[in-house]
Amino acid sequence: MPFSFFNPWFWLGALAIGAPIWLHLRRRRETNLLRFSALRFLDDNPEPRRSPMRLRDVLLFAARALALLLVVAGFAWPYLPAVNRVPIRESRVYVLDNTMSHQANDGFVKDRQRVLSEISAAGRDVQVAVVELAATPRVIVAFGDDRETARQRVEQTLPSHQRGSYLAAFRQANSLLANSLGEHKRLIFLGDNQENQWHENVNTPPFLRDVEVEIPKPEAQVLPNLSLSEPRVQRIFLGDKSLINFTVKLSRVGQPENANIILRANGQVIFNRAVELAKQPESMMLQAQWEADPMLWLKGDVTVEGADVLPADNKVFFSLPPVVEGKVALLAQSPYLRLALSRDIMRGQWDARILDPAKLTAETDAGKDADVLCLESNYLQSSEARKLLWRYLSNGRGVILFVNRVTPTINGYLRELGFESEGAVRTPAGNSEKFQFILFNHPVFHPFLSPDYGNLTDIRVSQYYRLRASEAMPLIFGERGEGLFFQGGKSAGKLFVAAFGMERDQTSWPVHQTFIPFLDLALQTARAEDPTPTTFEPGEMSIIQLPASLNAREVVLHDERGEIARARLEQGKAQLRLPDMPGLYTLTCDQNDRVEKVFSVNPSPKESQLTYADSGDALKLWRMNPAEVAKTKPSSARTQVRVAGVLQQRLWWWMVLGGLAMLLAEMTLAAAARRAA
Repeated sequence: MPFSFFNPWFWLGALAIGAPIWLHLRRRRETNLLRFSALRFLDDNPEPRRSPMRLRDVLLFAARALALLLVVAGFAWPYLPAVNRVPIRESRVYVLDNTMSHQANDGFVKDRQRVLSEISAAGRDVQVAVVELAATPRVIVAFGDDRETARQRVEQTLPSHQRGSYLAAFRQANSLLANSLGEHKRLIFLGDNQENQWHENVNTPPFLRDVEVEIPKPEAQVLPNLSLSEPRVQRIFLGDKSLINFTVKLSRVGQPENANIILRANGQVIFNRAVELAKQPESMMLQAQWEADPMLWLKGDVTVEGADVLPADNKVFFSLPPVVEGKVALLAQSPYLRLALSRDIMRGQWDARILDPAKLTAETDAGKDADVLCLESNYLQSSEARKLLWRYLSNGRGVILFVNRVTPTINGYLRELGFESEGAVRTPAGNSEKFQFILFNHPVFHPFLSPDYGNLTDIRVSQYYRLRASEAMPLIFGERGEGLFFQGGKSAGKLFVAAFGMERDQTSWPVHQTFIPFLDLALQTARAEDPTPTTFEPGEMSIIQLPASLNAREVVLHDERGEIARARLEQGKAQLRLPDMPGLYTLTCDQNDRVEKVFSVNPSPKESQLTYADSGDALKLWRMNPAEVAKTKPSSARTQVRVAGVLQQRLWWWMVLGGLAMLLAEMTLAAAARRAA
């Protein structure tokens, strides 16, 4: 049967057969000659001269020539055209959606069963692969796996609470199909067609080429669902009380009319309350407040009970570390600031140290910075005070600045901080300006959404400085639209700037009930934060940061049943993948039982949006234009032969193995010839 070659030009390498011919036919000149002045004393023992055109070792020559020809033939890739027709009729990849939203109405279990059935029913001319769509798409069944192994791996795939990308899964499936053997390529997507998933990553270059995509139609446009998300917990102090201010977002899709909310913290039920949803918006913030021991870790969860199709998002978890007393350096004459930060009021929360303006040089040289520097702007007349403030910000520490005075020197320094003073504003007596707009989403002011802490819009300002901020965010505006409280964004440390001082002739805030909570929250927010978050999504990979001074070799992650993961700790950092199941997880070091961190793992709120749609424009944009596909297709008939098909034929493998065998035989014969010589 005639055969062809995939790379026929490699046969030019057969010209190298002249090398062994030359080696065998060349006349070897004797190099070990001993010259005598006379030969009459030597016996005459003539040796006939061999013809230079005579082969000395026919067997060795044949081995060398045959090995060279077989190697050249192997690189030329011979194949039988009649046999090269790919025996695989179809290459099929299933994309099995294993995100949390697909658990609605047991969608994942049904699609997993379909994959199992079709794997068993597929013929030998169909190769099957399965890609799991999760936080990171992964191949759970490859084309080379046998059917029994494929079934076992699919059966062992359990429902997850992760969120993944349709685009990433389609790319993974397309890469498998690009290297498959089948003449017909199919991608079968088994997902719930979540609308927000199709709308993500739409603007991407096309990549699907010659692939038939099967996407099931969504069974419904909307499914009823209740979900909880965005738990937020904050500790504040009112007098001797340590209060927990908690908010959580309750969302609904469809028409659930009522729900029951249960809040637990440290093993106790804080409240168990029914909520009417009939006339409420689709999303609402629920608030709670209770007293808790500031020296203990706070761990809890919230559950919503109601009629929905996705129970996996009905519970969220939260945690809060115990209070660690902070240190404040105070450079201010305001008696209200000194009293508010005194030991009697801030005991256990903040340890205030009042700085002496005459000894700022010693303070700068000592290098014993506090967590937060709190000062009034009139001290910025001193170059040492300006150096101290800049050092705090450069070292990542917090600063709270009250602008009670502006001079040309102070104004020049404010400009370096990103602020420009445009003069003082003094309101008429009895007509002072109120707070008009407050950014309550900010951590400093978020607890004041609850009326228990007082109403910030009652505060009046009678004297302030009009500040223009080029690199700062206003957090409070007055009635005239002027910014009164800012957060800077120019330095490594957090900077908060009030456009007024804390004196009675400037504002009523120091005698208002919100002053102490505000000051505590501002100090907490200004203090350098731990870069490691405490809330994660299931399966998320994170870098855990611990103090560099901690003498430990590895971190250990625990759940309520015991240890679940370990990671090596290097220079205070460890890379750790969070578990797939939502819940609370504690982190310890080595064999020590001391809890270093508590992580809460909650599903993505996007997975709770059970609104479905067709693939729409996404799939159209992901497909390559037929005209572009035609341009990229090879034109010659020879290139229609698949490399994978050539590799399937035994002829090529026999060529390669024969060449290796001949090379081994040549080495053996050459070694034997050298020993005989």
